[in-house]
Amino acid sequence: MYLISNRNLCSKEKYIKTIVEAAKNNVEYLILREKDLEYSDLEKLYNKIVLSLKENNTDINVIVNSSVELYENYPVYGIHLPYNLFKDLLSKGYEFDRTKKIGLSLHSTSEVIELNKIIESKNINIDYITLSHIFETKCKERLKPRGVELLKNSRGLTDIKIVALGGILPQNVGEISGYCDDFAVMSTLFKSSDVKETIEDYNKNWNKL
Repeated sequence: MYLISNRNLCSKEKYIKTIVEAAKNNVEYLILREKDLEYSDLEKLYNKIVLSLKENNTDINVIVNSSVELYENYPVYGIHLPYNLFKDLLSKGYEFDRTKKIGLSLHSTSEVIELNKIIESKNINIDYITLSHIFETKCKERLKPRGVELLKNSRGLTDIKIVALGGILPQNVGEISGYCDDFAVMSTLFKSSDVKETIEDYNKNWNKL
């Protein structure tokens, strides 16, 4: 499971507590996605998260969203990029750190096909892609969900790890388990009154099929 951060969904205290609880309950990845923050504030937040995890004797793989500066300056697990930003960086000759992971946001099978060609021509390794949005979600209220079909169709086009994103709930996660490798959540954990129980509900339904 990937947890995507959004500090606007809850109090500062609950924000940190949710990340720590997720780590304690075997959520493997945190995508630190606070795009509105200036670098200095993002840096402070990252260090606060790392310190809180250490104080609670737990850990999670931190993937920074979009901030190349944080990616370069700290021992993060990897970077997650919008597809167009990734292509822009490549066009400028940016050299990615091969010791860190790369994840990308994709939204169509045509992008999956294009990415395959980029990987081959640039000899670059992409560790996972998120495909979204699968179900209806408040984050994309005016956009029609792309549905499970996007996962099904993409599954046959790539060997890259596919992470489903968008409206993934404990009650529908079983619908996607046969067509992706993992899934990402945000509001369901940051708004949960019992993070451990919510994670257990996800895992129970994910493992049904």
